[in-house]
Amino acid sequence: MRIRKLTAGLFAAAALSTGAVVATAAPALATPTNCSWAKYTATSIVAVCHGGTGQYRARITCRHYYGAAGDYYYTNGYGSWKSASSGQASYAYCPASGETFSSGGLDLV
Repeated sequence: MRIRKLTAGLFAAAALSTGAVVATAAPALATPTNCSWAKYTATSIVAVCHGGTGQYRARITCRHYYGAAGDYYYTNGYGSWKSASSGQASYAYCPASGETFSSGGLDLV
C-alpha cells in the first residue's frame, strides 16, 4: 500500500510540474506592419511604420574610406525606438564624420 501512495505522489508531482512548464509559454511576438525606409541624405535614413504592435527603429550601415589603397570599413547607426502604430519617423545617422550611406533597414521588436 505504501508503494502505491508513493507512486501516486510521484505521478501527481510530475503532472503538476508539467503543468507549470506549459503555463509559462512565451508570449506572442510583436509585429510592426506597413513599414518602409528610405535614404534621407548622404549620411542618414528615415523609417516609419503605420500599424501592428511592438516597436521599430531605423538602422543605417555606413562606409568609411581610408588609406591610399581605397580600403574601407563599415559601421552602423541606429534611430530611436518608435511605437509601431504611431506613424512617427525614426532617423538613423552615420556615426562618424567621413562616412556615407551604404545600406539601410529597420529593427523590429
